[in-house]
Amino acid sequence: MIAGTTGLEGSARGRMTILAVIIGAVLGYLGTSVKDGSILLGVILAAVAAGLTCAVVSDVIAGAHRRGGTAALAVIIVFAALVIAIICVVVPYFAIVPAAFLVFLAWRRRQRADRKHAGLRVLR
Repeated sequence: MIAGTTGLEGSARGRMTILAVIIGAVLGYLGTSVKDGSILLGVILAAVAAGLTCAVVSDVIAGAHRRGGTAALAVIIVFAALVIAIICVVVPYFAIVPAAFLVFLAWRRRQRADRKHAGLRVLR
């Protein structure tokens, strides 16, 4: 999934994010039905997490490609995601760390974009 989102922009990123939300919802359903948890809560949380992750990772990689990054960045991101997934299967509470980092990364990128546009408005 992450390999498909690398460097996408515009409507392609939106379509890939919708696909990630659907896959996340299915995996959330499967995960909560196996663990006998609240199925609706698992589906909603997994779908939101998948959509946020897809949007943030795609934005980061697209920005790196605009600044001259190579395709090797996608391989590194996929490898890091696999390592994080394996660690989260072994130690489920570790999933809080990458989730918090993704929220921080999204917030920081949004803050930086607002500051950039504020500077452009001054030039008018």
